[in-house]
Amino acid sequence: MADEKHLRQYESRLVLKNSAEVLVRPVIPTDAPLLVDMFNKMTPRSRYLRFMTNIHELPENLLHQFTHLDYHASFAIACLVVTDGQTEIIAVARYTHDPDDQIADLGVAVRDDWQNMGIGKSMLSKLIAIGREHGINRFGSMMDPQNDIMKKTLRELGCQVTYFFREGSYQVEITM
Repeated sequence: MADEKHLRQYESRLVLKNSAEVLVRPVIPTDAPLLVDMFNKMTPRSRYLRFMTNIHELPENLLHQFTHLDYHASFAIACLVVTDGQTEIIAVARYTHDPDDQIADLGVAVRDDWQNMGIGKSMLSKLIAIGREHGINRFGSMMDPQNDIMKKTLRELGCQVTYFFREGSYQVEITM
């Protein structure tokens, strides 16, 4: 677990297409209720695109995994806003690196009511840069073949992407 001072270096402000300013910072253990709230505000389609399965609630073991990170081999950033005095997470990007496979599993989710504002692209770019800082040069993920937004985002980021069709999904490999 990294100390707060170390994590502060990863904080930034992001100005969105609608001119709103949001905070991007590492996910911390106390974010668990905020992640559950974000999950609950996502449409079933967005949940499916993120998890590649139809889940209706965030399992406790997954929530623990998402919030208890070592900030090196596993790292996650959240995009936060304050609405009516309440802090909300509206997007999350994360990676988990398996040194045996020499690839980091990459994932991103943006709450439906905050999509198309540049959040996902900015967060992926930041997370990939953090991964590279930690010596990670290969990222991968499972992706629905119809996830055109993610394909476009990866193209716009200039990533070298290879798609392998496997069991109805794409196994995506991103090389930096």
